[in-house]
Amino acid sequence: MGWRGRDFYLDPRLRPFLFDTNGNAGTTAWWDGRVVGAWVQDDEGAVQVVAAPDVRLPAEARRALDVEADRLTRWLDGVRVGTVYPSPLMRQARLP
Repeated sequence: MGWRGRDFYLDPRLRPFLFDTNGNAGTTAWWDGRVVGAWVQDDEGAVQVVAAPDVRLPAEARRALDVEADRLTRWLDGVRVGTVYPSPLMRQARLP
């Protein structure tokens, strides 16, 4: 996704929630061509999408993201995806 020139898909106000100070991104959730949040997993590997602060998702978007979270959960089949760069939003939304 690149460190610079990403305003066309990412509201600059969301950077502190989705990227560390070096520009490394954690997981991201996208709707309508823009980053709107992150996704996290619980201990069993179930995926949940977490909207970034101040992001108001229409009901249609929330339903679509939930469908994709369920699809990703099934596809991963219990495998937990790790990252060395969890974003602040991911750390905040950690599931039990």
